[in-house]
Amino acid sequence: MKTEDKINAEAAEIVKEIEEAGLDMPKIKCSICGRATPAHAVYALPEVWRHARQMALYMLGKAPKPEPVDEQALVRKYGYTIHDVFCTDCWLGLILDGGQKKGQ
Repeated sequence: MKTEDKINAEAAEIVKEIEEAGLDMPKIKCSICGRATPAHAVYALPEVWRHARQMALYMLGKAPKPEPVDEQALVRKYGYTIHDVFCTDCWLGLILDGGQKKGQ
């Protein structure tokens, strides 16, 4: 076996191990339960999502610049800020229950 083929085979084996272990997928901790969740499966508060969509439209030239999110209002309503993210279960509980203070 050529050296180049051997290196390619070893690299393919390493990539396969990384994919199987899930190490190639960035994970973020849920702000409520602390469970590490794949980055594509975490959620922000509804007001934060709405602001992000409005900002995207603004950047495309299709809408006026949105007002910043009132972080204090989020803390009063949910007990969390624009920086917090949640796994699906915690997000649904938080939104459907109408708010949960940190540490509860």
